[in-house]
Amino acid sequence: MNAMNAAFALTRPDENGPAVLWGGMCESGSLKYLTYELFLEEVPKDVRGFVEISGSSTALALDLLGRKRGLPTVAITDASGHDHLMRRGFRGEAQTIMSLKEAHELCLQREQEGWFWPRQFTNAALVRCVELWGSQLLREVRANWPEIRYLVCGFGTGATVAGLHRVFAPLGYSVMGLQARADDPVPGWRNYALQNLGDQDLFHRYQEEIPLPIPSETENSGAGALDSLLRYANTYANPEQVLVISHDGRPRD
Repeated sequence: MNAMNAAFALTRPDENGPAVLWGGMCESGSLKYLTYELFLEEVPKDVRGFVEISGSSTALALDLLGRKRGLPTVAITDASGHDHLMRRGFRGEAQTIMSLKEAHELCLQREQEGWFWPRQFTNAALVRCVELWGSQLLREVRANWPEIRYLVCGFGTGATVAGLHRVFAPLGYSVMGLQARADDPVPGWRNYALQNLGDQDLFHRYQEEIPLPIPSETENSGAGALDSLLRYANTYANPEQVLVISHDGRPRD
């Protein structure tokens, strides 16, 4: 699925339930592929490889896009992120760290050695890349899913939810990002109150515009990202009006 000519996989798993955008149908198995395919067009050709703080979708996208260029990818992540990437078929190097400070130091060291670090938690250019493929998604939703009024997305860096908000909100859609519970982490998601970079954070400027609900224990207990999103969407009075944005979900048989 090319970022500028994406054939989005949207279905409604349950007749009266929410629709789902299946990001797992992208080449890397992650919707982040569309964002980084566009973003990396501007990257210098002489970089040694890619490095990023990620234990989920971003690392998977960089891994595949890097291999297409003949470049290695290093994911800096915690132990749970390392395990998640290995289960998802990550082929790069996964370095396990104990703190965010250590992660930044390792990325900065690689950057100084000629590696490319997207700085995904602070780089507003990623929001603009989401806007590009989000505009195409908007056209498809308006043409084929006119009942949709709400978009619900997992909240990671905030680039996807911010980019979709910029595209959809001016036309009356409501876009929100579902946060991880502080005591119940979900791979690739964060809790903004506990995990943010202050005014450097790319989501800082959007925090008053975009709701970031936290699922209840019932909605999130033991659930993965997709199940948490579906459970939350089904709390709406009209769940058929909700489009769940699943970064790495694939339709179930």
